[in-house]
Amino acid sequence: MVKVPDVSLDAGTKALLAEDIQAVVRLRLARELLLKRLDTLLAGSTLTEEECLLLGERVKGEVVAEWRRRGWL
Repeated sequence: MVKVPDVSLDAGTKALLAEDIQAVVRLRLARELLLKRLDTLLAGSTLTEEECLLLGERVKGEVVAEWRRRGWL
């Protein structure tokens, strides 16, 4: 439950906000669980932080190129 002082809302708006808040909580929980799982999977990695960042930039560039090829961007 989230309370905001000095704000009155109708029941419909409250219901929509409750759904939005639940969605945000689910997303944050999913993110935390994913990061925890990735920590476990990558615990033995020998890549440096700099190598990971470079690899991430390369992958991001490839994804953008693929999306452009498909006409999504």
